[in-house]
Amino acid sequence: MAYKDLHEFIDRLEQEGELKRIVAEVDPELEITEITDRVSKKYGPALLFENVKGSNIPVLINAFGSEKRMNMSLQVKELDDLARDIMDILEIADNVPKSMLDKVKILPRLAQLSSFMPRIVKSGICQEVVDKNPSLDKLPVLKCWPGDAGRFITLPQVYSKDPENGKRNVGMYRLQVFDHQTTGMHWHMHHDGASNYRKNCDRGQPTEVAVALGGDPAITYAATAPLPKDIDELIFAGFLRKQPVDLVR
Repeated sequence: MAYKDLHEFIDRLEQEGELKRIVAEVDPELEITEITDRVSKKYGPALLFENVKGSNIPVLINAFGSEKRMNMSLQVKELDDLARDIMDILEIADNVPKSMLDKVKILPRLAQLSSFMPRIVKSGICQEVVDKNPSLDKLPVLKCWPGDAGRFITLPQVYSKDPENGKRNVGMYRLQVFDHQTTGMHWHMHHDGASNYRKNCDRGQPTEVAVALGGDPAITYAATAPLPKDIDELIFAGFLRKQPVDLVR
């Protein structure tokens, strides 16, 4: 059964004794990451900082910092079991069958993949609160290291689309906060998001981007996976969670 949202995963971590709640006030600039650095190097638990200076939003960190928590996040007993399933999918993508017999052989696997297509729904949890005065200053964005250029959103799902064919891409690219309404996008030249950006620039038009924070861990993982260009990350996430991803505008 897929996690409905990040809250369900946090509840699971707590039930398994894999979560430590921090109620003391902490600073998002350097302090949270200094604490996490020490805890993670000792193979400690996930940390939920509930009282972050300057924000009323908690920070979850080190959630995937052990093999056990990775297994829990993707709801498998062993990561190797999942790896075999992933290789099976990549084999289909890399080797298009030529003979009719080979095409027939992969039909069951293709049918299984089609059942994980994302679906559009009328409303979602992300729409429960609509901020009429949005500001990045309300988010507990971390400054991780003393030499960093500033504060970075480090685990975003960045959604863009190819202007030529409309294909969706979900990547994970750090966002540097410049002010209350502006970030810099850190995507390497070879990433699909950067390719979509260049294609829009060639057309003299802005690149539409949506950014999601949190969500089912399977979607977070899919955004980081080095998938072949034509595999939709949200179909891959549906495959991982064995249930389609629900989408809203």
